Amino acid sequence: MPRPGIIVTQSGDRGALLAGALSDRGFSAEHLPLIETVPLAEAVKQLAAGAADGDAWVFTSSAAVRAIAGHERAVAKLRAAPAAYALGAGTWRALQSVAPQSVCFSGVRGAQDFAKRLVETCPPPCGFIFPRGRLTLEALPDELRRAGRRVQEWVVYDTVLQPWAADRLTARTGDVVVVFSPSAVAAIAAHVARDLIFAPGRFIWLPFGATTARALRQLGVQHLAPPPEPSHEALIRHLETLYPLGA
Repeated sequence: MPRPGIIVTQSGDRGALLAGALSDRGFSAEHLPLIETVPLAEAVKQLAAGAADGDAWVFTSSAAVRAIAGHERAVAKLRAAPAAYALGAGTWRALQSVAPQSVCFSGVRGAQDFAKRLVETCPPPCGFIFPRGRLTLEALPDELRRAGRRVQEWVVYDTVLQPWAADRLTARTGDVVVVFSPSAVAAIAAHVARDLIFAPGRFIWLPFGATTARALRQLGVQHLAPPPEPSHEALIRHLETLYPLGA
């Protein structure tokens, strides 16, 4: 039985590299970046001026890191923070370029695990500064607040669906669509062709992480289980397990 095609929706060079790596492993993979992230410069400026000193910074997306990286005062405040943490290897690599002291916990899957490790590692009165996207459906702040911890959320980027990519997706069927963020799910849900794109049986949906899986479930979209951890390497192994070559 032939392997299904894989549509990689992650934007930028990271998405293109993943599609190339999948092709090298025998998949028919296409890079189709569905969304574009747009930094909100004024919001980042406000974060730099208003974020509390002495709190740890937490990131769940590379887009949030890129938004901060474009503002000198925000970067300086991030570097002066007692700690900075990232969920996922890709987000951590981006964060290390602006905050070399940053940490990524191994073996963490999703917001609940991430929040647990943050609470264990950062005792009170330490709070958390969480730069995020406007459309992001994040569980992390809720998990931290349930643990009695203080969280400052700062919207630092917006997510825009690229119409040409959505049009190409509506012309396809039967592929595995790998979706990388809750904001990407929300952007698709806001498109006029959402009912066609999310039609049952049209695609096989594969969320990159647990929070993205949750966003799909909230829309009633059936999906595969995400990889054991949110990294390209784990995703490739997961796809090879689901669709072994020559099976």
